[in-house]
Amino acid sequence: MTDNPVQKKDYSVLPKQQAFKVHAPDAPTLVEGGGTDLQTVHSVMLTNDMYVTWTTGEPGDSFPIHSHMPEMYQILTTIKGECVWYYKDNDGEEQSIEAGPSDVVYLPGGAENRVEVVGDEEHIHIGSYPRVRVPRVEQLTGIVPSQLEDPKDFAVGVDFDNVRDEYHERDDSCFEEG
Repeated sequence: MTDNPVQKKDYSVLPKQQAFKVHAPDAPTLVEGGGTDLQTVHSVMLTNDMYVTWTTGEPGDSFPIHSHMPEMYQILTTIKGECVWYYKDNDGEEQSIEAGPSDVVYLPGGAENRVEVVGDEEHIHIGSYPRVRVPRVEQLTGIVPSQLEDPKDFAVGVDFDNVRDEYHERDDSCFEEG
């Protein structure tokens, strides 16, 4: 019988084996809700290649139309409540897809999109995105202030360099190591 090579791992070559967590509702606020025109977006976690947000809204709230860069697709997981994601297809026609608890929606990179809370209860979703230098097309036109989504400027629950195993920023009010 031959030796199992998996039993002889050199763990020193792996990234630092340290879990951590951020309590999303306590993470810094990126965008504060304003009644019927905006939802509240918490900036939860940044790594070298991912960005995670926690968004809440009340019935009737919406996040206005905007466009992400072509390489910034969105994976949106509904935790609570219902919403409708509106986006423009390749012909510029508005399409929509509804989402409720446990639904995971994919919006392609570059999609001009908006979201509206429907139903009669609070809506919560987690947004997962590839980390890109310029997240929104509007930032190139000056329509959106650059500090709104510039990862160098906004507060975040944790900004972790997963190549160097270093924290660039931590908000100790919502961050905890395992």
